[in-house]
Amino acid sequence: MLYTGPLIDVILLLIIFFLFGSNIILKSGVEVRLPSSSSVLPTAEDAHIVTLIANETSEFFFNDERIDLDQLEIHLAEAIKRSDQVILLGDKRVPYGVVMEISEVLLRNKFEVLFATQQQVQ
Repeated sequence: MLYTGPLIDVILLLIIFFLFGSNIILKSGVEVRLPSSSSVLPTAEDAHIVTLIANETSEFFFNDERIDLDQLEIHLAEAIKRSDQVILLGDKRVPYGVVMEISEVLLRNKFEVLFATQQQVQ
């Protein structure tokens, strides 16, 4: 009889981790409809996540905490100690001016900004 003990379990868990790992990292807890792109997001293990949602207020999420633009610089001063990378998850319905306004604050505070997109279906 063939032995199918813990080794098989570990291998299956590793396969699942590698298949779904990138999706798990980018989930922010807030549903957004990302724009499509054929480009691939580079790895960013400790990156902070800014989630822009399509709504009437100027609020957005920084690492799952709802804040506004006035609070962003305060959060960034502490956040840069952990990582200087930020993944921007912007709903495709968010006005371009809002995306640029937040990007400008991030860049001014010496953060590297990565724009998350949904992979195009071909």
